[in-house]
Amino acid sequence: MSDSTLAQAGGSCGLCGAPTQPWHRIRGYELERCSACGNGFLAAHQVPDDLESLYSEAYFSGGEETGYPSYLADLPLLERNFADRLAWVERSCRPPGRLLDVGAAYGVLVDVAARRGWDAMGVEIAADCAAEAERRTGRTVVAGDFLDLDLGGPFDVVTFFDVIEHMRDPAACVRRACELLSPEGWLILETGDRASPWARLLGASWYFLDPPQHLFYFSSDGLETLAREGGLTGPVRRRRLGRRVSFANAVFKARAVATRWPRALQSLGNLPLSLYVNFGDALTLAIRRS
Repeated sequence: MSDSTLAQAGGSCGLCGAPTQPWHRIRGYELERCSACGNGFLAAHQVPDDLESLYSEAYFSGGEETGYPSYLADLPLLERNFADRLAWVERSCRPPGRLLDVGAAYGVLVDVAARRGWDAMGVEIAADCAAEAERRTGRTVVAGDFLDLDLGGPFDVVTFFDVIEHMRDPAACVRRACELLSPEGWLILETGDRASPWARLLGASWYFLDPPQHLFYFSSDGLETLAREGGLTGPVRRRRLGRRVSFANAVFKARAVATRWPRALQSLGNLPLSLYVNFGDALTLAIRRS
């Protein structure tokens, strides 16, 4: 969905052209929903002009009301989560080859992939994150806009793990990924599924509704439509993978959506513990180029 399409989003969906309607209001931000494909998005007039500046060090270290309490503090959990996802890709799509991770943050997936035998690199819009990723892991994480950079290619796999919802122009990102893929390459998209039972049950309290960082909210069918219209015509694999989450992160997310937070539960965020969660509201979709 291009910036010009976003300007018209109040009237029609940029993916299918159907009428849209008001959906939720979160922290003063207006979310709309397409009546046909079911995808949701932040109202065009509320998309920040300086969106990229939101992803500062504070976003990854608890300095904002959204983001992470401490991204790197959860490093062992993140490594295991990404290893689970790569194992699924290797089993369901293709063995290790050349991989590009879009929105690589501190390079955790790139590092895990390299240790599993992938020729892996990443791209990250936040220059500080990219620099720290290279310093910490020794892997290649390029700083800049995925749509503008010369990243070489082709890649056997391009991944967007919890990233496509942050993009100003998801359709352009998918088209760019398709250009970078080898003829039998796979695009991997993981994001929240707004049509899942858990998301519908929670309504406006669903943790994934996080504007202005999250601009788009896809359904399973809407996400596949995005990929198909971006040029990927091959077979599709779907999986709803759980993840390990620290108590600190779970409490941080819960407090962001809770209207009243019991004081007795606040101390949970200080416990050095983690839990495995899978509410079925996170969709991982893999689709082959050919």
